[in-house]
Amino acid sequence: MQPDTVLAWHRKGFRLLWRRRSRGPKVGRPRIPRKHIAFIQRISGDHPEWGEDRIAEELVAKFAVQHSPTTIRRYMLPRGGAPRGDQTWRTFVRNHAKEIWACDFLTQYTALFAVAYVFVIMEVSSRRIVYVNVTSNPTLPWVKQQLREATAWDQTPRFLIHDNDGIFGQLGRSVTVDEAGRRRSYRCHLDRWLDDVIQIEGLPIPYGAPNASPHVERFMRTLRQEALNHFLFLSTDHISRVVAEYVRYYNGARPSQAIHGIPDPYPELHRPPPRDGRLVALPVLGGIHHDYRLVA
Repeated sequence: MQPDTVLAWHRKGFRLLWRRRSRGPKVGRPRIPRKHIAFIQRISGDHPEWGEDRIAEELVAKFAVQHSPTTIRRYMLPRGGAPRGDQTWRTFVRNHAKEIWACDFLTQYTALFAVAYVFVIMEVSSRRIVYVNVTSNPTLPWVKQQLREATAWDQTPRFLIHDNDGIFGQLGRSVTVDEAGRRRSYRCHLDRWLDDVIQIEGLPIPYGAPNASPHVERFMRTLRQEALNHFLFLSTDHISRVVAEYVRYYNGARPSQAIHGIPDPYPELHRPPPRDGRLVALPVLGGIHHDYRLVA
């Protein structure tokens, strides 16, 4: 065997040994548990305005989970832009749904092409229709009277979402100073009246953005599809009777996919149904819909 061959083998073996040793153990911090990643992504998704330091403090104080801000930043959900200093509209409505009502108008024509206006007030959290009425001449005093009747039995929300209908008396942007020296801004006369008389904060949606009040808008579509489109109306009173009957069915017996339940079930629906009951169908609006029950 030649000396050059032996030296070549030694060099080859040395290179293999060096590569194996150079790999060594993995360098860097190990991956954090998946459960902790889920915590970070949930919190950063709910609050995009929170930074990694705030989330780190939340995890330590609430869950005894300690990670460095650098690690938390690695698993945070990406943001669309710079951190916000306030809540998004969707987050605000979700967080305060139990304190929010929403109102809107729907127009309906009679057989003689007269226009009627259906005024609806909804409780956002339960999707319950708090109040409904029909008129052929909606005015700001008429709207104020409907709100008085809707809040007559100590049912007063904290906020009322509405659109920018001219009926509400548009002001553009009016700033007033109350007795305590606080500056208050109003976009319409209705908001000023709500604040002064009923202590409700009016929340007008942005101009040209009906999707900012999707809950009552969706009900208006349901009301038209499931009730109004099935009738040829003779008068405003006819519209009022149909709307009132449908609202009773909607509140008390119609399951809502949004809340996976009935907004305000009839008292008998609070009791468990009979085991061996028979199915009955109670007609609604002359049989257009049915309220199904089990009776003994």
